[in-house]
Amino acid sequence: NSNSNDANSASFVRRVAALGANAMLGAFLARDSFDATLRSALTVTSVSKGRVECRLRVNKSMLNSYGTLHGGCTATVVDVVGTMALLSASPTQPGVSTDLNVSYLAAAKEHDELGIVGRVLRKGKSLAFTDVELFHDAAADGGERTLVAVGRHTKALKS
Repeated sequence: NSNSNDANSASFVRRVAALGANAMLGAFLARDSFDATLRSALTVTSVSKGRVECRLRVNKSMLNSYGTLHGGCTATVVDVVGTMALLSASPTQPGVSTDLNVSYLAAAKEHDELGIVGRVLRKGKSLAFTDVELFHDAAADGGERTLVAVGRHTKALKS
């Protein structure tokens, strides 16, 4: 029922707001899982239905041999933030990844603080599509917001 799903997601977003936006990270970072690599670096700043905004402080453990943000770490951010955006729209359906692609557009170095926006592009009965952008803020780049990476994430939903 569409009205029931809207009520559930609105209630979920209200609960997250009451607990603080970082409550969204609990399920991802509480366990000793791969996602926990983001534990000390990822902060949720805003949650609304179908949209999550975060900050990521790039640390040494996230770097590749060139001293820039590792592509695998970027892909993990796309996975985690895309899933959080989906949960903000449909709190009982995190889905299972079926496709994830990332376009790497600029480098990020240790100590850089990146902005991240995750959005649900479309949620159907069996598939959901999310979009995640990682970027340097305008202030850090002399007035220009620079995209670091853009990812798309497709998730299969349990019916």
